[in-house]
Amino acid sequence: MIPFRPARSDISRRSYDRQPAVVPTAVIMALLVTRAAVNEDVAYLMTKSLFHHFDLLVQTHPAAKDIAVAKAPVGLPVPLDPGAERHYREFDAVK
Repeated sequence: MIPFRPARSDISRRSYDRQPAVVPTAVIMALLVTRAAVNEDVAYLMTKSLFHHFDLLVQTHPAAKDIAVAKAPVGLPVPLDPGAERHYREFDAVK
């Protein structure tokens, strides 16, 4: 079992209808996980597509605006897929 430790964060005001103020909350890291047998190029394209269509993700879930490509591969509880790592290298998010 992979331990997920909640952290404290805030939901920005007006993230949702009828939410005029900042709301303190607990957060847990969101992960896109795949199995090891997935082709590296497929994992690369999945990761690239996530950030290429980031505006659609934010439209779907406003809290996604806090996701940053530079921070996404940091502190992961599981190894980074080589395809995803390749995408993050393009943004100098991993060394």
